Amino acid sequence: MSSRRSFLFYLPETSPFLHVNAVSKLVLVLAVSVAALSILDFVFNLIILLFATVLLFVARVPLRNLRMWLYGFAFMLIFLTTMYTLLSRVPGDVIYFRFPWGTFISENTMTRALSVAFRIWSMIFIALMFLSTTTDTDVILALAKLRLPFTFCFLFSLSLRSVLIFSDDWRTILEAYWSKGVDVNKGSLIQRLRNYVSVVIPLIVITLNKVKEVDFAAESRGFKLGVRNRTYIDRFRWTPADSFITAGSVLAIAIVAVLAFQGRLSVLSIPL
Repeated sequence: MSSRRSFLFYLPETSPFLHVNAVSKLVLVLAVSVAALSILDFVFNLIILLFATVLLFVARVPLRNLRMWLYGFAFMLIFLTTMYTLLSRVPGDVIYFRFPWGTFISENTMTRALSVAFRIWSMIFIALMFLSTTTDTDVILALAKLRLPFTFCFLFSLSLRSVLIFSDDWRTILEAYWSKGVDVNKGSLIQRLRNYVSVVIPLIVITLNKVKEVDFAAESRGFKLGVRNRTYIDRFRWTPADSFITAGSVLAIAIVAVLAFQGRLSVLSIPL
């Protein structure tokens, strides 16, 4: 089975989102993010999270390749949920416990904390779907189609590509350690921190060398950011699927905006 390299890894050509252009996927990411941030409700945020999860499976993203990323995000969300529970003052009919610093836990505290966690996970999942099914060329073509300056398009694409290079180098260094029988995840917390410091140092050196290589490669090809009327080998394609995804996403954003304007939603607010 043939595959195509995205920002994160190789994805099977059978993935339907590989044939959707980056503009449509960006609008979809924006719609999910706006919906998740605009409504703070347990059931609604859970539905948005399930929708983003379904998109990951429809895109045929191999979650095993995202395992390390998901572990890190899970730890972050557990920490944020715990801190929200300890430091929030969510009103309720029953107060189970009051902390000396003035906050309390009511029957609504946990559902509110989970709602916040669901909205963050939704945005993470939809962003992973975009990065897993999009190449740097797709992003440049999409941003250029939106009439943005090529300098911005190139720098934005290069910044996303740097994340991929960084993660690949990190995995390579860890595999080198494992091949020598060294497991950086074993030992006490202090020992693990020391192990990861020994990993970060060569990672920084490799990253600086990669920056030099990119600079030399661009200079040797006479690359300049200020050139206008630049042409592209790849063509920007717009399919009926793009129209459907874009129209649905824009409609969702419009509905959320109307409800927010009417005062029924608290946009970008996390009440404490």
